[in-house]
Amino acid sequence: MIPIQYIHQKSNKNLILFVHGFTGGIDTWGTDKESFPSMLVEEEVISSNYDLMCVNYYSKIVEFYIPRVAGKSFLRMFGLGKSAISKNIGIAELGEFLKSVVEFYCSPYKNVIIVAHSMGGLVTKSFLLNNKTESKKVKLFLSLAVPHNGTDWARLGEALSRNHPQLIDLKPLSKTLNGINTKWIHNQVEMPKTIYFYGQYDEVVSVESAIAYENAEPTKVACNDDHFSITKPSSKDSLVYVAVKKYLVDFIVNFQSENDMLVKPFKDEGQLDHEIFVLKLLVADVHKTLVHNAKSTFFNAEYMRKFLIHQSIGIEELTALYSKIEHLYSIAFGKILGGTIKDSNDLVTEIHQNILDEDKAFLKSTIPLIDAYHKTGMLHQLANDLEKDVWWAKVNSINDLQCLREAMKEDD
Repeated sequence: MIPIQYIHQKSNKNLILFVHGFTGGIDTWGTDKESFPSMLVEEEVISSNYDLMCVNYYSKIVEFYIPRVAGKSFLRMFGLGKSAISKNIGIAELGEFLKSVVEFYCSPYKNVIIVAHSMGGLVTKSFLLNNKTESKKVKLFLSLAVPHNGTDWARLGEALSRNHPQLIDLKPLSKTLNGINTKWIHNQVEMPKTIYFYGQYDEVVSVESAIAYENAEPTKVACNDDHFSITKPSSKDSLVYVAVKKYLVDFIVNFQSENDMLVKPFKDEGQLDHEIFVLKLLVADVHKTLVHNAKSTFFNAEYMRKFLIHQSIGIEELTALYSKIEHLYSIAFGKILGGTIKDSNDLVTEIHQNILDEDKAFLKSTIPLIDAYHKTGMLHQLANDLEKDVWWAKVNSINDLQCLREAMKEDD
């Protein structure tokens, strides 16, 4: 069995990886003529930004493993056996298989989005939890009718196939599922964004099981599907198709935004020399190295703020961040007034360090585009506003700024 099958391969930076469930395969997603992946490829924004690949692994309800093993082992004794012997293996081992697929087949890609159905979602979670290096590549997990808390159907399946490792794992409260769910909660911060799709007519996986335990309110999508139709949208107007497409397109938009928000090198050609925040630093006799750093962070913060405002992203949170940064500054300025900080250079260094230290705590932001570098620039944006009382020396005077500005103009 070949582990993967490409549906669309154009050397894009991003990959959509489809993972089928119990007893499934490529046909989980539809027919050769029309399937979920092939429908997505018809969307220009998806075909131009994603490659699409399906994963294959062995999963059968009933197998005749012992006779096959005996027969093939006999042939191999004489060098006549060619094909490998397949058998059902548990979710943890399938997770290791998926790790190998991501490591060796997905290495050319920068980002992987996993679309998983039923047991395939549990295989995905096992992979994500136990392989931290490879799982970092996975940025989005779309969970389609996945039995996160097991399914009673697995108990019935055991009547057909005793000691079936996958059916044992799929039972409610199984040791495997309990372990996955516990680790999922404890490692929530490190896991990719997960969207839980469930079928309202699903008689295999209940609504309660289709949505995993999370530390925060989970993102869920109710679909007018059963357990199997949820992977085979009848048209591009199907709810599951429209929703999956939206999340895939949104990821591309956000990914491009992240590229736009990467810290940009600042070439100092004097374009910021007359800005108020620079004059305040110069009046306080702050060293030129710190002044240059302030200019660079200010430049990137200006770009960041204009971008977010243009995209209407996180405006209220941005305002709250400015208030928190100003609060950190006030605490540090109190130290120079009290003599704990000796001069302006130490004050600038102190507040810059405080912003770096508090980046993931007091200054934590749900906007992933803003990092400590931008937040440092936000401090100098505050200093650039004369209505904000952000200075770098005990004694401050607007007249000093005006005099310095005039002197700089004469030098120009």
